[in-house]
Amino acid sequence: MKKIVIVGAGEIGMFLAERLSAEQIGVTVIDRDPDVLAKLQNTMDVAGVQGNATSLRDLLEAGVPGADLFIATTRQDETNLIACLLARELKVPHTIAVTRYLGLRGEVQNLNRQALNIDLLVNSSEAVKNEVMDIVETTGASEVARFAGGRIILIGYQVPDAGGVAGRTVGQLCANGAEPRFSVAAIVRSNALVEHDEGSELEPGDYLYLITTSEHLPEVNGVLAVETIKMRNAVIFGDNFLSQILAGALLNRHFHVTMLAATDAKAQFLRNVFHTRRHFQVETGTGTEVKLLRRVKVPSTSVFIASNTDDAANLTACMIAKSLGVGKTIATIRRTDILPLCRRAGVDVNIAPRLATAKVIQRVVHENRVVDYRAVSQTNLEVIEVVAKAGSKAVKGPVRSLKLPESAIIGAIASGETAALPTPDARIQPDDKVILLTLPEHLLEVEEFFGG
Repeated sequence: MKKIVIVGAGEIGMFLAERLSAEQIGVTVIDRDPDVLAKLQNTMDVAGVQGNATSLRDLLEAGVPGADLFIATTRQDETNLIACLLARELKVPHTIAVTRYLGLRGEVQNLNRQALNIDLLVNSSEAVKNEVMDIVETTGASEVARFAGGRIILIGYQVPDAGGVAGRTVGQLCANGAEPRFSVAAIVRSNALVEHDEGSELEPGDYLYLITTSEHLPEVNGVLAVETIKMRNAVIFGDNFLSQILAGALLNRHFHVTMLAATDAKAQFLRNVFHTRRHFQVETGTGTEVKLLRRVKVPSTSVFIASNTDDAANLTACMIAKSLGVGKTIATIRRTDILPLCRRAGVDVNIAPRLATAKVIQRVVHENRVVDYRAVSQTNLEVIEVVAKAGSKAVKGPVRSLKLPESAIIGAIASGETAALPTPDARIQPDDKVILLTLPEHLLEVEEFFGG
């Protein structure tokens, strides 16, 4: 794609604009607020246009007819849908709209797509639910992403203050025999990516990205004390739309779910919604009430999820639940600037709803370019899965001799039904799937290196 138009300079639009412009894609952002646009243009290489996304004249002036993709990310579903309709009238070949309500999904999703002629409707609550469900059944890991049909696994892990990881070097942590079982792909310290080698010492609070194969996952779990939860019970602090979606997803995975509702009326509403589910109950109160958390047995609960609309309340509730001995805490945090603070406060998993939505959109943008794609939320790294083509530079010699594009790191190689971490003498064969970490500005170079 050569040109993408993004409507809305909020968190979703800003994240997408930053990542896509770094990949040498022409990005135009339309927003009503001139101050937000000025800030955007001062920090990244994008075009900013002040205007109304539901005005055909403003879209014409923004150059929308020449775009390859139109993405509407405002907070208003109606605005996003109308803007996409107008973009279609202006002959934009592909459109994506962000929605916040499930009325545009489920049974009527296909009907709406056909009627509205929109390629993709991305629901923000669904995006958060999917991120939560990816990691809810393990303790220790904060992120889990699977590549090459599940054979290669990326794990996000925060080094605890106590335990056997802090104080060890990367080489000591990964010293697991002649055949590597797992590797440290990246280290995030003080919210910044740090260069590392085998002699780098790991510090408490470091956030690690490790790569392993499904075959060796148990060994990684043993080293990091990452394990599958033993009891399938969860407490959700929140009674909003997102909280209901999370409750339904957990019940479908055979969890016992307790929800904490703000009022008796809301509690009764939730009982009516889930009246056919055996393992569901609801209590009235907040997640910051210690007596209530004890009453609903948080100390023996596997997962505590704070999905209230108040960031401060979510953070406080998770800290209290952690002090009571809950297995894992997950918080939805809307202010992305305080995510590092949440990690230092002991919250196991922090998910920013708007960033989760943006990552879904970005993955769709890349689906015609790479086999699989994930944005790494803690840094500006991207993890991609590519297929090595016959005749490409990637198959010209052993890994040690490959002159990879700047910043590119080979994480793992899947060949046929097998997957392994690369050794210096390993050779990439045509049609092998290769998982790499790279910066967005070098993505095109990586594609050319492996694609020929």
